[in-house]
Amino acid sequence: GTLIAGLAGLVSAQTYPVKPIRVVVPFPPGGADVIARIITNKMVEFLGQPMIIDNRAGANGNIGSEFVARSAPDGYTLLVTTSTTMISGYLLTKNVPFDPMKDFTPVGNMYDSVATLAVASRVPVANLNELIDYAKRNPGKLNFGSIGTGSTYHLNGEIFKRAAGIDIVHVPYKGTAPMTVALVAGEVEMAFPSIPNLEIGRAHV
Repeated sequence: GTLIAGLAGLVSAQTYPVKPIRVVVPFPPGGADVIARIITNKMVEFLGQPMIIDNRAGANGNIGSEFVARSAPDGYTLLVTTSTTMISGYLLTKNVPFDPMKDFTPVGNMYDSVATLAVASRVPVANLNELIDYAKRNPGKLNFGSIGTGSTYHLNGEIFKRAAGIDIVHVPYKGTAPMTVALVAGEVEMAFPSIPNLEIGRAHV
């Protein structure tokens, strides 16, 4: 699921907020960005201050996350993040410019998701067994997209690849929407997104 996390620090509940809040989404529009906009619109009604979405995509969420980690710990810079960035990406990437445990404080869970396998309609298969058989007959010719190296989408593909005993090639993108566009446009044959992100990404194609 996705968390909205602020930089570690204490903010007085009696005075917060007294100015606009920046909400950093470390992914391009079309994925977590949409969910963030829906939720922050409701939060504005409760908090009484504007919440400004700031897309800072790149490096599997690390660019936007580093920006928040270096911001003042006053509660006015929040980060919409995922397990991909804070857990798998952090553990699998060298020289990550932040520490998930020390630099951030979880604020709340925005949504829970269920991973799925999406296959382009042009692939001549009707079910999972046929997909595996087709991949075995065409080793190295099928690609799967992800939202970045080390992301959950990437790891799901690698797990599937090993479990099925097939050779499929990983192609990383900068976010859910670019990955979905690639799936529709024929750049990749499959992907392993969450159901909500797949629906949102498809809506932006």
